[in-house]
Amino acid sequence: MSHTHRRDGRGRRRGGRNKARGRPCGAWGAALALACAAALTACGPDGGDADAAGTASDAPTSSAPTESAPAPTGTGTPAEPTQPPPPTSAAPSASPKPGGIARCETDGLALSLVADGQEMNSKYFDLRLTNTGGEPCDLLGHPGVSLLDAGGKRVGEPATRSQDGAGDGGPVRLRPGQAAHATVKTAGEGVTDGRCWPEAATLLVYPPGSKQTVTTRDLAGLRVCGDSFQVGPVGDRAP
Repeated sequence: MSHTHRRDGRGRRRGGRNKARGRPCGAWGAALALACAAALTACGPDGGDADAAGTASDAPTSSAPTESAPAPTGTGTPAEPTQPPPPTSAAPSASPKPGGIARCETDGLALSLVADGQEMNSKYFDLRLTNTGGEPCDLLGHPGVSLLDAGGKRVGEPATRSQDGAGDGGPVRLRPGQAAHATVKTAGEGVTDGRCWPEAATLLVYPPGSKQTVTTRDLAGLRVCGDSFQVGPVGDRAP
């Protein structure tokens, strides 16, 4: 009986030790459960670092206002600020001609040729440019003179310049109806043994300073011989 009693007592003591050990085990389990719950709360759904996420979200942001660049208009590059154009000076006016008189133009001139006789071995002709306009005009220098055949082709060469005549090379002012004079000279036929250019049909003249021409078909018997064909400067009177 005493043996059985010892076994029952040992069994009670063992059972008591188990109960004593079960209390701390139960408390530890509860603590572990709470720790796991806290860990699940701190961890994100993708397992990221909760401290890092908190640091990123809690980082202070600058409160200073930021300026945004103006949005460009259209499809091109932003237009540069417009500036007022620089001031422009007034265009200089054309300088007046000496004495306020314009050069004689071809549309206000008439051409004529008058035989002026023969002296020594040369024949002379008076080339006249008459002002047919309503205002005075000026001429200065040598006219350009050529001869044309009936088909409009040039005969020989243009006249070369000489100082024959009454012109002194100065400007000639023509009132309406007045004429300027230039001396045309060639060699006489008898001196040249008949070595003359073909007969011309038209006298063509460029007035001094002009790129336009005036013409006449009245050649007053002019035929160039000896390859001598000359014209002097315009003057205010006949030679």
